[in-house]
Amino acid sequence: MFGPGTGSFFMVAFTVLLGQNILQAVCNSKLLNASCNLGALSVFVLSDSIIWHLALTMAACAIIGAQAGARCALHFGPRLIKPLLITVCCLMATKLL
Repeated sequence: MFGPGTGSFFMVAFTVLLGQNILQAVCNSKLLNASCNLGALSVFVLSDSIIWHLALTMAACAIIGAQAGARCALHFGPRLIKPLLITVCCLMATKLL
């Protein structure tokens, strides 16, 4: 429904609007983004419009990327997450405009 970059926008919303620290915002945005993705998956499964080999490849890459990102977030903390978050949000906003 929201498109690419939703997780980054969720993180900004949790941080700015709800005043959460970065790691808490990352955890909450991951859960919210996962629920949005499950909702989208159910719509596409019901409409039988999934290209399974492509979808499974993308899912595997997403899992690997999420694991790498979570490990970096825990290891480097806010000094990596904050600039990366701002950069990604600005790039996605520019692309969507």
